Amino acid sequence: MATKGSHKHGAFRYLAYGALALLGVIAAAAVAHDLYGDAHAASPATTMKMKASTMPMSTTPVTVTGAKPMPGMPMAMAVTPLGQAIWQQMRIRARAMAPATFILLNGAKQQYVRPKKTDDIHLMVMLNDAQTGMAIPYSSVWATIHKGSKLVYDERLWPMLSRYMGIHYGNNVQLAGAGTYRLTLLVSPPQAARHVEYANHWLSPHRVTLTFNWKPAK
Repeated sequence: MATKGSHKHGAFRYLAYGALALLGVIAAAAVAHDLYGDAHAASPATTMKMKASTMPMSTTPVTVTGAKPMPGMPMAMAVTPLGQAIWQQMRIRARAMAPATFILLNGAKQQYVRPKKTDDIHLMVMLNDAQTGMAIPYSSVWATIHKGSKLVYDERLWPMLSRYMGIHYGNNVQLAGAGTYRLTLLVSPPQAARHVEYANHWLSPHRVTLTFNWKPAK
């Protein structure tokens, strides 16, 4: 048979459990506020207007030094920025690294493309939203490279996925020895349905031109 004292101790025990549970809820709410409290403030409003802007290309050519081709790429590699521009909120960035192995897909079949002995760089072009940094896919990039009046490269870059470089467009490229090169990129409008923040953006191809210096590896 329960006594009055045991009832009293039981009531105190329930009150203690309730207080601990309340403290747990308060602590969880505080952590959630710290993690997510400013999420709505950081997110752009749905009615925000996207203003087109222009970033002039650098007039100083970047110097790219050659590196040995990589048979595979299980790790991140050194990348040299060649230049960038902004086209209606799309940031266009060109980069170069050592020639690398990549895979082409034909249905479920894989075709390995390994660097040739004559390849000098792996050219990469990244397309991203200039404000959020999100990658912009479903486009196409045609690259043309001249050394003086000599045409060195004139091909469409492959759409690519990489754990280390993300979504980009690229290919291995053979240059024509040390010197200054002119790279022209023709970026086509992304072929995809768009949300309203991209209304009236990228309705026709856009051309970007930059220069870089190439120095073969010793």
